[in-house]
Amino acid sequence: MDTELLKTFLEVSRTRHFGRAAEALYLTQSAVSFRIRQLENQLGVNLFTRHRNNIRLTAAGEKLLPYAETLMNTWQAARKEVAHTSRHNEFSIGASASLWECMLNGWLGRLYQSQEPQNGLQFEARIAQRQSLVKQLHERQLDLLITTEAPKMDEFSSQLLGYFTLALYCASPSTMKEALNYLRLEWGPDFQQNEVGLIAADEVPVLTTSSAELARQQLHALNGCTWLPTRWAKEKGGLHTVADSATLSRPLYAIWLQNSDKHTLIKDLLKIDVLEE
Repeated sequence: MDTELLKTFLEVSRTRHFGRAAEALYLTQSAVSFRIRQLENQLGVNLFTRHRNNIRLTAAGEKLLPYAETLMNTWQAARKEVAHTSRHNEFSIGASASLWECMLNGWLGRLYQSQEPQNGLQFEARIAQRQSLVKQLHERQLDLLITTEAPKMDEFSSQLLGYFTLALYCASPSTMKEALNYLRLEWGPDFQQNEVGLIAADEVPVLTTSSAELARQQLHALNGCTWLPTRWAKEKGGLHTVADSATLSRPLYAIWLQNSDKHTLIKDLLKIDVLEE
């Protein structure tokens, strides 16, 4: 069905006047009448009763009205979305909140700076738990995953981006672990397996979160400690390493589908150092 016919039908139903509808659509009155007749012929019903200046919708016209409005709204949305896609190459990157806050935010800025204006890349920074992002990657709803764990599925390709250091931080200097409450910041299932040997066996976290920024802000109020990337913690300032704690080295991986149609783009983007000093 020609959307111009529906557009004309909606304008006539709004103005209840062929002449005013013609003015609004920048058409002649005869063109408006012709379009309405075309639509009526396609549907096999009369849509308007015509009595000189008294134009009204028939019962069939009343039934068509909400469908016509929905179809036109959908068509306009589709046109907008298609035009938007044609202007931009969309690329989605997924990671946990902590990774975005501590290291990927700066990388995203460098990605934009490295782009030529004519390329028009539009990035989506997606925040979710790792298992959700892996599912999205598998279903082609995500282009690239940045995570601390290597992929466990054969259909994924990966690249080791480097390592970063975690240390146990608190808000006060020279404080021992036993004097602090533990705030668990989620760094992945494999980290939690090692976490048992890093804190007291009976330690129950007073807070569990995926946000490094949230955990950092709660350290003083909760008299707590949490594992944070050393470089990020130093940039934030006001944090102190727990006196009787160690440091940990964590890997960072980029993961994508082996048969991704954006494979070349992914390799180009990963040339921009994620863990740049």
